[in-house]
Amino acid sequence: MIEKMNEDTLLLKIENLYVEYSSEQEKVKAVNGVSFDLKAGQTLGLVGETGAGKTSIAKAILRILPDPPAKITSGEIIYEGANLRNIPEAEMRKIRGSKISMIFQDPMTALNPVLTVGFQISETIRIHQSISSAEAVTAGKKMLEMVGIPASRYDDYPHQFSGGMKQRVVIAIALACSPSLLIADEPTTALDVTIQAQVLNLIHDLQVQKQMAMILITHDFGIVAESCDFIAVIYAGEIVEKGTIRQVFKHPSHPYTKGLFGAIPSLTGSVERLHNIEGSPCDPTDLPDGCKFSPRCQYACDACRKKGQIPMENLGEGHMCRCLKAKEFYDSYGRR
Repeated sequence: MIEKMNEDTLLLKIENLYVEYSSEQEKVKAVNGVSFDLKAGQTLGLVGETGAGKTSIAKAILRILPDPPAKITSGEIIYEGANLRNIPEAEMRKIRGSKISMIFQDPMTALNPVLTVGFQISETIRIHQSISSAEAVTAGKKMLEMVGIPASRYDDYPHQFSGGMKQRVVIAIALACSPSLLIADEPTTALDVTIQAQVLNLIHDLQVQKQMAMILITHDFGIVAESCDFIAVIYAGEIVEKGTIRQVFKHPSHPYTKGLFGAIPSLTGSVERLHNIEGSPCDPTDLPDGCKFSPRCQYACDACRKKGQIPMENLGEGHMCRCLKAKEFYDSYGRR
């Protein structure tokens, strides 16, 4: 039985998680030994290129990976002291939407086009709470108003809303039962800058009100800097660097992290061309030995290509980096 924990207790612990997608011809190694911790009220940003495995990590937590072809091959997902991998499906359905919710990337596909938005919000509340239909409707209208949509639009259909308002509806569904963990998978994709800021502010305000933990999946370092307490940089299904926002932004110590930061335009200087990372992400069906980033890394040596996973090195106070030269790169900032 999952018990409620206080905000100082570890809420979520991912330990050595592996996820594969299999077919008759090949195996796609999507997640390869991912580990991280999260406490109540904290926000972790997962950053990396498309196909790095960020969404697979999120779906593994909720156990909504498509099976087949996806499968968690090993690892633990400890939520409030219980391993979610060992919980029966009937119990897991009570957790989804109630204790752990997810904002999906595309509101166009997350909402049912033939049901009113109000019904879709109230349905979540009815399933997880012992209340009447009338009470669920009232609660659904309150959720709409909480995300900035008039209650009078309760009976409108998704096609009657703009992209930004659809995303607000998806947020209302995700937060309807006050979950302790929110997974936001690129919640501002395809939104203009103004609406993006409104959605992020809304999520932050509701997170503070409800003391939620959040895993934010994004490509945008600006959003991470504004919204997150910690960051984990993902490459080829591995965390290559993680730490607090200050640690990683001030001392990026993995060549991949340094490359990502080099591609960000500067607000203070001018350059003719932004830095780019040579090559393409490695094939997840045929991952290289040793460091997965070595084929694209200008600092790679023979030791980087030896068989086996490169270990994480602690650079101090929990700043971790998966690189044989991490300490050298970290120390170089102190000499500048």
